[in-house]
Amino acid sequence: MPDDDRLDHLATLRQLSAEGGPVAGDAPTATINNSRWWDGGKPTQSRQALLDKLEREAVEEVPDLRAESRAIVLAGPPGAGKSSIRERVLGPRSDHFLVVDADEFKRRLLREAVADGSYESWIKPAAVRERETAGERFHPMELSSLVHAESAAIADSLRQNAMAARKNVVIDTVLSSDTKARQIMGELERAGYDVQVVDVEVPREVSEERIRQRWREGNEAAEKGEGLGGRWVPSEFGAWVYGAPDGGSRPEANARMVAEESPAVSRYRVYRTSAEQAEAKASPSLETDMSRATRGGPLVPTRSGPVAEAPQARPLPGITRAVGPARSAGVGRGGRGR
Repeated sequence: MPDDDRLDHLATLRQLSAEGGPVAGDAPTATINNSRWWDGGKPTQSRQALLDKLEREAVEEVPDLRAESRAIVLAGPPGAGKSSIRERVLGPRSDHFLVVDADEFKRRLLREAVADGSYESWIKPAAVRERETAGERFHPMELSSLVHAESAAIADSLRQNAMAARKNVVIDTVLSSDTKARQIMGELERAGYDVQVVDVEVPREVSEERIRQRWREGNEAAEKGEGLGGRWVPSEFGAWVYGAPDGGSRPEANARMVAEESPAVSRYRVYRTSAEQAEAKASPSLETDMSRATRGGPLVPTRSGPVAEAPQARPLPGITRAVGPARSAGVGRGGRGR
C-alpha cells in the first residue's frame, strides 16, 4: 500500500474506532451484540461451545504445562515489549507456563469468523463495506475491537480454570484498570499462588509508534497472504493508558499498587525503555527489582546473585528502588478492563 493511501486508511480507522463508531467495542456488529450468539448477557449454547473450544486449544498447545501454583503478572502499555521480557524472565521454563493473553483470543476468534463466513455476514459493519466498495482494503485484525468482549471473556475463563488446577500462568495484560488488577491479584492470593509482577514501560510516543509499526507490518504480511493483518489499538485507549494522576501510565501505577498490597507477590520488577533507547533499538533497563523473603513480608531490594539482574532505577512513589551497579538488562520482542 502506498504511503499516502496508508495514511488515509489510518485516518479512517481512527474515525471508525472512535467511541460510538462502527468499529468500537460496543458497536452493533460486535460479537456480543449478535442475538444468535449472546442472549441476556451470556453466550448461547452453540457460541459457548466455540469459546470452550478456543480455550481448550490454547491449553493443548502447552503440553509441558506444570501445576506449581506460580504466576507472573506481566503488565505494560501496548507496544512496550512485554513478549520479549516474558521470554527473558521465563527462559527455559517458558514451556511450563500457560500464557493468558486476550489479544491472542482476538486472533483466534477472527480466524474462526473468517473460516465460517461470519466475518463477512455479521462482524464487518456497513461503513467498512462501503469503503471497500470504493477500493479501500481492510483486514480482519483491524476490526478486532468487535471481538474484544469475547476475547476478554475467554481469557478470564482460561485464567480461572488454570488457577483451579494450580497450573502455572503468565497473565499478559495491559493492567490499565485498578479494579481488574485487584480482582486478578485477589484470585491469585486465594488460590495460594506465588506471584511475580513484571511491569514493562515505554513513553507514550514510543508506544504509539510501535502500535503503528506492528499494524503496518501485519497488513503488509496479510497483503502477501500471511495472517489476518495488523491489530489497530484505538487512540482513545492509548490516552486512557497514559492517564495516571501522576502523569505516568496506569499499568505502572497499578503494577506498583498490587506489588505493594499483595502478600502473594514474591518479586516485583520494572523494565523501562526510554525514547533514546527505542530510537537506538537498545535493550530495556531493569529499573526496579524488589522481593519478599517470606509471604507477606516487606518488599526489599532483591539480593544480588546469579539469577538477579542489576537494576538501573529511578525512585518510584511508594517503593524503595533497588540498588545495584548500572548495567543494561538485555532482552530479545484494547479495552479499559485490561
